[in-house]
Amino acid sequence: MKKLSTLFFALCLLCVTHVGNAQAIKKADLVNAWSKMTNMFLTTTRDMPAEHFSFQPTKDIAPFGDLVGHTIGANYLFGPTVNGPKVERPEFDAANKKEVVENMEKSFKYIADAIDQLSDDNLNDEIEWFGSKMTRLKAILSMTDHVEREYGKVITYARLKGVKPAGGRGW
Repeated sequence: MKKLSTLFFALCLLCVTHVGNAQAIKKADLVNAWSKMTNMFLTTTRDMPAEHFSFQPTKDIAPFGDLVGHTIGANYLFGPTVNGPKVERPEFDAANKKEVVENMEKSFKYIADAIDQLSDDNLNDEIEWFGSKMTRLKAILSMTDHVEREYGKVITYARLKGVKPAGGRGW
């Protein structure tokens, strides 16, 4: 029993030491991750043929263009979290590939520009996030989580239409 207690204590000490030395996420990490996510999302969206922007797997699921349009709107909704100016979601025809891709490019650049204006210290700012207070970093991580989930849906639509999705990693 004494050996087990000593082992447990040693493991706890190792964990505490490791957590204390954990590397913090920096602005440069966010810039890199957002760039990779942007590339994956835009590449796959651009590769989807124009005739499939109205593709709807079932009547209960949004068409491809609307799915991408949701991410465009979310980028503008989440922008002030990053410290971007408030911008309304633009109007566009979600079945029109050219309009969707142009607006997607603008929405991802909007977030990239906002991230670029931050400092490492700004990531620790406490902000309001949908009724909760949290650090700006935590809210940005929630935003990137949303984009990654939406990209997972884009991958599914693309594969259903024989389009190979862009590979890569978020972080």
